[in-house]
Amino acid sequence: MSAKLDEFKEFVKRHPLLKQEVQAKRKTWQELYEDYVLLGEESFVEFKEEKKEEEKQEEKTTKKNGATEDLVKSVLGYVKKIDPDQVTKTVTSIQKVLELIGSFGAGASTQAIAKKSIGDPLFDKRFDEWY
Repeated sequence: MSAKLDEFKEFVKRHPLLKQEVQAKRKTWQELYEDYVLLGEESFVEFKEEKKEEEKQEEKTTKKNGATEDLVKSVLGYVKKIDPDQVTKTVTSIQKVLELIGSFGAGASTQAIAKKSIGDPLFDKRFDEWY
């Protein structure tokens, strides 16, 4: 009798969903044990299938975590490959281009102000042009 009970305990350890059934008060330990003794492990097919579904969900979660880890590793690999001197040179060249473009805009606005001046040439001159 105790051998069958030990087998049942091992069966419950392999199938933790049985414990959830008892905790949810859908079945009692007595009912589960009687089914195990009379019908055998085959009567618990539904718990085996649910366990397989849980294992599949765990595998998916593990794959997602693995994919995230791979992504982080690849990003860190790219960051390690970045040459700070090259980045500095690129930023400097971009600044020079922006300054050049800005100087074209400033020259155009000065010319526009000069063209707009109509009236007395003595008073239309800007302060910088006097000295």
